[in-house]
Amino acid sequence: MRSKKNGLFLLALAVLAGCSSSKTIPYESKWNAPFSYVDEIKPDQKDQESRLAYGIINDEHYLYLTMTTRDPSTIQKILSSGLKVSFSPEGQKKEAYSLLFPVVMKEDRKALKRLDTDLPNSLGLNLLMDSYNKEAVWKDKQGQRFINLVEADGSIKSHISMDKNGELTEQIAIPFSLIAMNPKESSNLGISIKIDGASSQSGFSPRIGIGLGGGIGMGGGMGVGIGTGSGYGSRYGSNDRGVDIRLLVQLARGNG
Repeated sequence: MRSKKNGLFLLALAVLAGCSSSKTIPYESKWNAPFSYVDEIKPDQKDQESRLAYGIINDEHYLYLTMTTRDPSTIQKILSSGLKVSFSPEGQKKEAYSLLFPVVMKEDRKALKRLDTDLPNSLGLNLLMDSYNKEAVWKDKQGQRFINLVEADGSIKSHISMDKNGELTEQIAIPFSLIAMNPKESSNLGISIKIDGASSQSGFSPRIGIGLGGGIGMGGGMGVGIGTGSGYGSRYGSNDRGVDIRLLVQLARGNG
């Protein structure tokens, strides 16, 4: 039974890889039991180009994805263009569902112009993350729309944060019901993680400049400068390529 399951997984991987110009990576999700939510997800794989680490667990109702990075260029791209995660359930249209996060509302863009530039421990960073954790953009068969992340309605959960060491963490939880998938009946799920290059214009996020290293008022720690211009400077000019990670996830199943 185990060999048959692995055979079907490899066949699905071959089909998915044949439909994509990017390399598709097999990934085995882990079972989320006892219930621990996203705090217990430890990223166990890393994309070497973007230095974006990721980990996936699931139960019978939710898929949980955690992504972390300390790479300055990748952080720059996420904060300025957002990170898009697309889902391709087995037997359905490719990338029929997607989540774009973080997203900044229009009123928050005005506030960004007045933020304190002494980061990451300033009030400015807290305001930035608060604004990012308000909304996301969800796309399904009905089209694309904004979803409210502040009101806990038991559906999609998204959260982004940065710690004092400059590590950016993004956590996402997606109900299988929203992607019309029953993990008891289908165990394979295609997931793509995309981050636009620095020159991309997403239409949702403000232009943000971020610098890690010398720091402003941090005594050699980390400093982040926020600006509203369209330029990024020479620091990111040599790494303007986007990130495109494609996974074929074999979902975990409980013992019950």
